Formats: sequence, structure tokens, C-alpha cells
Amino acid sequence: MFHHQSIHVFVLIYVDDILVYSNSSSTVLGLIHYLQHNFPVKDLGPLPYFLGIQASRQLHALYLTQSKYVTNLLRRTHMDGAKPTSTPCSTARKLSRFDGDPLSDPSEYRHIVGALQYCTLTRPDIAYSVNQLFQLLHSPTTIHMVAAKRVLRYLKGTLDFGLHYTSGSLQLNGYCDSDWAGSPDDRKSTTGYGIYLGSCLISWAAKKQSVVAKSSTEAEYLSMALAFAEMYWIRMLFKEL
Repeated sequence: MFHHQSIHVFVLIYVDDILVYSNSSSTVLGLIHYLQHNFPVKDLGPLPYFLGIQASRQLHALYLTQSKYVTNLLRRTHMDGAKPTSTPCSTARKLSRFDGDPLSDPSEYRHIVGALQYCTLTRPDIAYSVNQLFQLLHSPTTIHMVAAKRVLRYLKGTLDFGLHYTSGSLQLNGYCDSDWAGSPDDRKSTTGYGIYLGSCLISWAAKKQSVVAKSSTEAEYLSMALAFAEMYWIRMLFKEL
């Protein structure tokens, strides 16, 4: 971060990929020229693609999607010709680690679920399903593989889904919910929350609670505690920025 009078610069670095944002275009150009003078840096211009995430702008809106990443994932898993489905998981029955027969080679399942976890960066609609699949990485079965492929089929029919950001209110709002004893194996509940800056979703998660809630009320309080901790961290981050 750099702040001087009315000029603000933020630099995000991930290994050898760099994003530079500022309210002064001349300051950005000056910083890039300075880096190019001292390091082998290539300027790729306005942000089009970053770490598998596509960024596009229309008027005053920013769209973040992973359609290219998902398309490549479908091709790698031979699911590009599969029939799309309208939901990422079935509501009829919860997944259990005792369902189905063990896979002879669990590496494919783990590869799919790991890739799906990365998809949740712009797809909060699959966060719950991926969380359920992730809990079964140790010993996946045929039923678990069917559930993982269902998420892929859902993504195939929703390739253009993503995140939409516009300027507006800077008010922070959070929403949370939980089931009660939703896991058929250990009876623990699952928390889901979403944090909004104005009308823009900026943080979300689906997590299994660490303890068994004795009532639906206790499960909701645990869910609220997780959401509040996330909101507090975001508030401190904004204060620092």
C-alpha cells in the first residue's frame, strides 16, 4: 500500500503475478516503469485474466467469472459432453462416508474436488456442495463420485455465472444460517454465511461446525459467531486499507 495526499496505490502480489490498482493512472505507469527498470517485468495492460479468474468491465460494473477454467476442468474430467443439471446437489439425502463402494483409485475424485474448491472463488452457489464433498476425501466411494460429477454437470449449465460488482454503499452486512445435526455420520451442523459490502458479495463460506449443537438455537448462535468473526476481520482490513 502507498498513500500520499490524494493518491492511493495498492499492489497485490501472488508469486510472480502482480496486480496494481490506483486512483492515478500516471502513478501506475510510473510504478510499472520503475519495476521494469529494475526487474524483468512485463506489463499486460488492463486486467483481463488473473489466476484462472476472468475480469470484464461494462460501464460501472465489474464481472468476475471462471468460465474458461470450468470449461478446461470439464474437458479434463471428460464431462464436457454430460447433460447439465439444475442444482449442484440432491436435497433428498445427505452424503455419508458409508455410502457406496470404495473407489479403486481415489486420486480422480480428489483431483475433481480440489478443482471444484478453486471454483468457489467466484461461485458461492456451489460452496455447500463442495464442502460436503471435501469431508469425504479420505475414503471416497462410488456414491461420492456421482455427487462430485453432479456439481460438474451443474457448472456445465451455468458457465457464465459469477460475481457482479458495482459502486455504491460501503455498509457492511452479513447473513448466516445453519442446519441442525445435518451430518448423518457425526450429527454436527453446517454453517453458511455471506458478507456483503453494499449490494456486493465479498466473502462467503460453508463450514461444518466443530462441536455437536444441542439444539437448533445453539447451531444458529455458532453460525452467527463464525459470521461475526469474518465481518470483524473484514472491518479491520478495511480500516488498515
